[in-house]
Amino acid sequence: MAEIKPFKGMFYNKGIVGELATVVAPPYDVISEEEHRKLLHASKYNVVRLILPQGSSNSKYAQASSIFNEWIEKAILVKDVEPAVYIYEQEYDFKGSRKRRIGFVALAKIEDFSSGKIKAHEKTLKGPKADRLRLLKACKTNLSQIFSLFSDPEEKVDYILYKHAEETPRIDIEVNGVNHRLWTLSDPADIAKVTQLMHDKPLFIADGHHRYETAINYRDEMRLFTGDKSGEAPFDYTMMMFVNMDSEGLAVLPTHRALKNMPKINHDKLRENLKQVFDVRQVDSVDQIMSGLEKNSGLHTIGMYLGNESYYLLKVKDENKIIDLLGDQQSKAWKLLDVTILHQVIINRILGFGGTNIENSIKFTTDEQEAVRLVAEGGYQMAFLLNPTKISSVRDIADQGEIMPQKSTYFYPKLLSGLVFNKLEW
Repeated sequence: MAEIKPFKGMFYNKGIVGELATVVAPPYDVISEEEHRKLLHASKYNVVRLILPQGSSNSKYAQASSIFNEWIEKAILVKDVEPAVYIYEQEYDFKGSRKRRIGFVALAKIEDFSSGKIKAHEKTLKGPKADRLRLLKACKTNLSQIFSLFSDPEEKVDYILYKHAEETPRIDIEVNGVNHRLWTLSDPADIAKVTQLMHDKPLFIADGHHRYETAINYRDEMRLFTGDKSGEAPFDYTMMMFVNMDSEGLAVLPTHRALKNMPKINHDKLRENLKQVFDVRQVDSVDQIMSGLEKNSGLHTIGMYLGNESYYLLKVKDENKIIDLLGDQQSKAWKLLDVTILHQVIINRILGFGGTNIENSIKFTTDEQEAVRLVAEGGYQMAFLLNPTKISSVRDIADQGEIMPQKSTYFYPKLLSGLVFNKLEW
């Protein structure tokens, strides 16, 4: 199902930019204002000048295009002569152990979701898609790779990748405690093997839903503009990172929530209402919540902090009650996601706080201490702590064609932008 092909990657010229760690950045949508300033200060060539350009809404895209074209003209960015696949490995600490996540960067044939070849699990918003489309039109380049997953339990693709990863890497940098390494795979035989192994595999988008839907929109516009509907134009493909979802190197962090702007809450009444669905147990600290979540992983357990040292563990009493409560429109897998139970049962029904009201009243964080601190400092009224969503759940939901609640997954570590670019030209 996945149609992939090698491409002529464009890379920073280390002889001009110096240390590569100073010119890369996280994905655009996780960069805070403070981090944005730090990245700008790190190097005048930092990729953040392209992926998050400064200026007015009308000028910033033209500015990104101008900077990008200048970097090409001055050989700050240089394109490979031959098409290749790029092996990308990240080595990182996770829960006391050292993990290696390996994948490869190549071009993926853009497919409509209706084809079933590429599957999404996250809702997208019009604003970010409009922003990314204007940037793509201005630069005509994939400035960062979409992160996708495929299933390969026998790790046949990984075997090829690790074989080449024994060689000296083309890029080897450390950023925020994560080692990022990249190799160029140009051997036609092994590229053909990888292409063939991927051919029958559907792809699941992990990160980059907005950029993928933007790629679809750009493709459709360019087909109308050029009249080229061959399916083999540069705009029919997008740069993607492919990672085996069956690999032990894949990690998902939980995304916790803190809520504000809520009506005054009677905590005694809230606890009584929760007891209709959950076993409600008070604990002494955030650490006890996290320990309880881990011990009860798979049992639909949610942590809650109400301020004033009030910590709770909420465990679903009866799955069937949840299934009945949420009606017939969604699958059982969707209904029994912890994040669904939090939003649909606790926030929407028990707290009566949902819909558009919540959009500007919720803070997402992977740091449980931050979630609790936001409440303790008085800016937020309550926090909910979660277990990470399982990879198998991502696959099951996407296979059903369903969409998870916002911020259901946080794949760690994030891919770096600026390691390789794909200019949309053959």
